[in-house]
Order: sequence, then structure tokens, then C-alpha cells
Amino acid sequence: MLLVGNVSASQESQALVTKGNSLDDSKQYDDAISNYNKAISLDPQDSDAWFYKGSALIQEFQIKEANTAIDHALLLDPNNSVYNIQKGLVLMLQGNYKEAEGYADKALVLDPNNSNGWSTKGIIDKAKGDKAAAIFDYNKAIKLDPDDMLSLQALYKLEHP
Repeated sequence: MLLVGNVSASQESQALVTKGNSLDDSKQYDDAISNYNKAISLDPQDSDAWFYKGSALIQEFQIKEANTAIDHALLLDPNNSVYNIQKGLVLMLQGNYKEAEGYADKALVLDPNNSNGWSTKGIIDKAKGDKAAAIFDYNKAIKLDPDDMLSLQALYKLEHP
């Protein structure tokens, strides 16, 4: 009987994460965070709920809280490349470029063909002031995803100051 309760709590948690993602897509971050919190209360082991909560908190400029949420996601799933990318971004926003780069590098070891990982590495390298490395990273991201508008724009700005 207990197993059935856990399965339905997990399913309900997933439904709340899906609803939160829809709200997040609509830029309703407070409501999205509320759904992620409900999902976490039902299933504290739901790494996606922690991750998406962290991502929404970034949008609300609650960087310290975002860092904590993403840390929870990484505790539950340390080899998730997407979680490592987001951790790198949070650390970069806090000015911790060296550690940020470590998480971006780990993400790319886990998934070397992740264009978002290369784009994130470019963001971090640009923030560090390493223009050549940022150009390399953005080019790599664009090679993997030619429609990556953020990398295309960032590369253009670096090459045409």
C-alpha cells in the first residue's frame, strides 16, 4: 500500500512540475515556483522539481535561493549535464567564474554535443574577459545548433565590437 501512495505522490509531483513549466514558459515565475514547491513537498527526491525551481528563481533574480535549489537537484542527480550547466550559470552570476567553468566543463564531459553547454561556457568565458575562448565556445555551440540565436548574437557582438 505504501508503494502505491509513493507512486501517486510521484505522479502528482510530475504533474505539478509540468504545470510549473507551463507557467514558467508564460513568465509567471512566482506561480511556477509555487508549483515546484508543492511538487517538492510531495516528492523531495524529484530532481527536476528542484532544478526547475532553481531556474525560475534565477528569472526572479533570487540567485542565492536558485543556487540552493540547483544544489539539491545535483545532489539527487550529479551527472545530469543540464543541471551542471545551470549550476555554472548561477555561479557565474555570483562572480565565481573558476567554479562556474568547472561545472560547465563537467557538463560538456557528460554531453560534449550539448550546444547549450558550449554557449554557457562562452557566457562564462566572456564574463571572465577571455574573448578568444568565448568566440571558440560560441562557434562550437553554433556548429552543434546552427539556429542558436543567443550564441549567434553573442558571437557577432564579440567579433564586431
